[in-house]
Amino acid sequence: MKFKATSELTSVALGDQQSTIVPGGTRDTEAHRARHSGGASAAGGVARRTLGTDDPTDLDGATETGGASAAPRYQSAVTQPAAALAKAPELLAAKQRVLSGGRLPPPWARFAEPAEVDAFLGELDQAVRPFEDSLRRAGARHGDRAAQLKAIIKKASIQTSKTRFEDPRDMAEFDARLEQVARRGEPVVLAMPEGGGKVPVPLKTGRFGREPDFAEFLGLKMRAALARVLREFHPGGAHVVVVPDTCLHTRDMGFSAQETRRHLRQLWRDLSRLGIRDEVIVADTLAYLPGEWDLVIQRSVAEVVASIAADRAVKEAAAAQARSLLFIKECGLSDEDEAVLFYAAAAGYPEGVPARLAAQAREFQAETERVTPLYMAINHHGIRGLGLMERVVDGLGFSSASYLRASVHAKPGCPRPALSVFHALAPVALLPMHALGVRVIDETPRWGLSFDVVGRMRGWQAVCEATTGRFLFYETTQQDVEMGAASDERAAA
Repeated sequence: MKFKATSELTSVALGDQQSTIVPGGTRDTEAHRARHSGGASAAGGVARRTLGTDDPTDLDGATETGGASAAPRYQSAVTQPAAALAKAPELLAAKQRVLSGGRLPPPWARFAEPAEVDAFLGELDQAVRPFEDSLRRAGARHGDRAAQLKAIIKKASIQTSKTRFEDPRDMAEFDARLEQVARRGEPVVLAMPEGGGKVPVPLKTGRFGREPDFAEFLGLKMRAALARVLREFHPGGAHVVVVPDTCLHTRDMGFSAQETRRHLRQLWRDLSRLGIRDEVIVADTLAYLPGEWDLVIQRSVAEVVASIAADRAVKEAAAAQARSLLFIKECGLSDEDEAVLFYAAAAGYPEGVPARLAAQAREFQAETERVTPLYMAINHHGIRGLGLMERVVDGLGFSSASYLRASVHAKPGCPRPALSVFHALAPVALLPMHALGVRVIDETPRWGLSFDVVGRMRGWQAVCEATTGRFLFYETTQQDVEMGAASDERAAA
């Protein structure tokens, strides 16, 4: 059976481009050929305090609705890091600067030649190596293959208490599939919806953040390390399949169809540059949408709205989701100084903000609440209800009956692989699509993520690729990080 993406939603997502027609059992040929030529076997203050917790393994704000709810399936996909901008001391400092007649500091950039960029990529490998070694040690503690594979995946994951990784009831399906994969010698396929672009929030990703940068590179290296270690313990092979989902949220979140498409194509090219073959596969999500996608989503929005009205747990989940989406959705502001005041008002600090911008922030909040049911319908009725992950896995030539589902949101029975190595500027729950890469210069350079406004307010230097002008990461020193942390402590007091 062929699925032709002809819906209004897909047309919006693709812009003027034509969608791909994909037979159910074929591979995502363009993405697959780009990486499988060798053959496949089938933020300173945005660190701990800003994220609202001192536990690096428990940074997610996902609401877990209880069994008493009439519709627990509408679990919120909210994460605290998505709204972390609201708590960043740099946002308030920038607000005061603009209100005093100043401007958001411009980014100072330097250009790195190819040899230097290669050296930076080598540093990424060094940064990920201890993580990779820890996965090997975790697997070596067990004799049974399925137990080895599960221990490796758990070690690579964060928020394991929220995903209830050791609960036999919540992990029953995951465990059964893993046992089957180990017994039959099938490849381990860990598939997860995630990213596919940068959020259009200027204070998070700035002017620079429209193409993949070292924040994405770090996440890709982490997932490739996971696949490599799984392969060492499992002759059947292993892959991490990334299913970009920003392309599904062009109507509700305002993601640019053209930008998400460019981002995907650039990411395919970057995989080779990163030395990643088929350890990580980034799918062309739109190629797998069924023809009934838009009709199902339209019908489902009404069901979500009814559930919000009838079920208190769903209503609370939707409210939490809307607060998160406030710092994801396109706001339409191009002036950076206005954006500072706008987001300060949206974060709950309207004092001194011009009435016009404060009113815009209130309307933006109301509009975000209005589109939240659409966002929830896409995630639940679309991605889950129409089996989009299974379509992708089957389309890549693997088995949807035995793949393992992963997530970037903490949900019971669904592991959440870490996308960064934790330290002060690498909060493990902050996603690359919400941030920019950061290199901390020290005796041993470290890599992390932060918001654009943090880098700008602290005077960090932007490093761009000399040959293309492409932004790669912000650069700072350990001393600047420590000074910023001290500033955060004073702001908290």
